[in-house]
Amino acid sequence: MPALEPQPAGKPRLYHALSSYYSMIARLALIESGVAYDSVVMDIHLKMAQQEPDYVRLNPNMTVPTLVLPDRFLDQSRDIAEYALGVSDATLDGDTKAWLDLHYGYPIEELTFGGLLARNALARRMIPKRLEAARRRLLERAKQNPDLAKVYEARAAVFAGRIRTFDPASVVRLAEKRRADAIGFMDRLEQTLGDGRAVLVPPAYGVADVVWTVFLARMEFVGMTAEIQKRPALARYWRAMQARPSFGPADIWTKLHVFRLIGGMLGLA
Repeated sequence: MPALEPQPAGKPRLYHALSSYYSMIARLALIESGVAYDSVVMDIHLKMAQQEPDYVRLNPNMTVPTLVLPDRFLDQSRDIAEYALGVSDATLDGDTKAWLDLHYGYPIEELTFGGLLARNALARRMIPKRLEAARRRLLERAKQNPDLAKVYEARAAVFAGRIRTFDPASVVRLAEKRRADAIGFMDRLEQTLGDGRAVLVPPAYGVADVVWTVFLARMEFVGMTAEIQKRPALARYWRAMQARPSFGPADIWTKLHVFRLIGGMLGLA
């Protein structure tokens, strides 16, 4: 992994994961805006590179993506997207900010993993065990790295919360709620787009389009394509977003690419 200090010059460096929802937002925003960057693909599943001490010092949240700039790090996809599109929360118009707040207030992993657990009995047995193993591993890293102990312990607490969230006894209700929430969002998008507008907040493509494009991709990923298609304005918009030159290069996943995911884990991506 390249050095994790700020880039003194040249292109920004993006640490990201192939299948990560929020990494897709970062990639799409950067490519849409024509911001060239050095790509560092991280294995967040097998090697758990996001928990390595050097990366933790860069991003204490132990998440992806992280964008390394000459003068700072950006470790939130919203900040990266706003940077790429040349805006900030202070300069956003009210409609764009409302769409961003709506998107980032939704726990997308509860739809993705909640739905998987709800549908798959084996996942309901295995994933809580994996989460508990990850929690214990983080506590062990806290012992091994005293200077980062509080950071690792805080992350272990996050995993303890996930164990409670994805409790097999309640995960079916959770998945149903998150699916209903997602359908409600699609209804709002349909209503907004029903006037024929080409982008969410006219006159031009913006950061709201970035995040909701990736959201719609995740709807396909979790098997909700029919919900998009039954809403004509939303279906038109989704087709247009997929047709943009940035969509393919940003590697937006609408389905699970098992062999590419394994390749990324093995350093072949």
